[in-house]
Amino acid sequence: MRATKLIVVLAVALLSLPGLAWAATPDSRRLEGRLPDDAPVVSLAQPRGTVLDALSAIAKQTGWSLVVTAPESATTRPLSIQVSKRPAGEVLDLVLDAGSLRASFADGVLRVRSDDTAKSADSWRERRRERRGRHGSERVVFGRSLTIGADETVDKAVAIGGSVTVAGHVRDDAVAIGGSVTILPGASVGGDSVAIGGAVSVAEGATLEGDNVSLGGAIPTTVGSMTRWVVGGPHMFSMFRFASRLTRAVLLWVIAVLIAAAFPGALTRIGAYLVDRPGLSALGGVAILLGFVPLCVLLAVTIIGIPLIPVAVLLLVALFLFGFTVSAGWLGERLPFLEEKTPVKAVALGGVVFVLVGLIPWIGTAALILAAAFSAGATLLSRFGRTPAVAV
Repeated sequence: MRATKLIVVLAVALLSLPGLAWAATPDSRRLEGRLPDDAPVVSLAQPRGTVLDALSAIAKQTGWSLVVTAPESATTRPLSIQVSKRPAGEVLDLVLDAGSLRASFADGVLRVRSDDTAKSADSWRERRRERRGRHGSERVVFGRSLTIGADETVDKAVAIGGSVTVAGHVRDDAVAIGGSVTILPGASVGGDSVAIGGAVSVAEGATLEGDNVSLGGAIPTTVGSMTRWVVGGPHMFSMFRFASRLTRAVLLWVIAVLIAAAFPGALTRIGAYLVDRPGLSALGGVAILLGFVPLCVLLAVTIIGIPLIPVAVLLLVALFLFGFTVSAGWLGERLPFLEEKTPVKAVALGGVVFVLVGLIPWIGTAALILAAAFSAGATLLSRFGRTPAVAV
């Protein structure tokens, strides 16, 4: 039994020797060379100061000569330190680590220089900042195409209702919903390239580190076309030609009348919800406007979520069409024309007013979008008229 205990004690002692030797050695990983065995203990009381001030205090208390070749940016770093009667090697290691410095000791001279490892890391960060080009972070556009220039570096490139052309560098994913992704020679995409309703084209000399995902077919392509049409293409708030504005407004009017004829009961319930809860409906509309693009971006970064993007776009289009119809019906009911108004007649009257408003450059398109979004919130919260409002 005693022999067994003796063997266990010896094994523990042998395993502990390396740690004990390291703890007893005043040298540190940042210090090259061995400090004198008679190196004194030092005390530092520096609530305010720099790394150089602490090094000077250590040299003064130990009697060593100090030579500093590190850059001023490292030695002038603020340092607050409070130690009392600690080994010089231990305190020196703390100060060197605070300044990302290294040191060597020989013949009573302490030479301090910059840490090449930290310097390399700083240089890498500088190179990375330079590669960012024009400081693009996440580039997301809605209803138009997106081009990443040759001098640009962005984190993500997403076009909903358009195509993506990469001539520069995209760190993560390049996604086009209702369009194609084209990676030009010399360009790079660090993540996946996803095209819904289009194709991914990688030119010779271009780099694609992730997956190449293309989802073509009639439905995704139609979704992209509908998205571009609803938001007005690449000039959503610019001055359209009169014929283009008139055609789009008339088409909206026709669709609204058809919806009113097909779903009169649902429109009545959505209108009641809008009147009884205008604040909640407006909040829902704001959530739709501000939350749709981030939702599509989140879906686009996962293979499982990609097939759901066309569904989300179709839902958005349906919400806005129903919202436009509900707003037109609400306005038509308040116009002093026709005594007995059916939902179809009310929508037709209010739709005429919206058609005229839509012909106004700049203001018209924005007014139609806001009116549709306000009622789209009521449409979403009432589940397309399935949940009637309860007056409170």
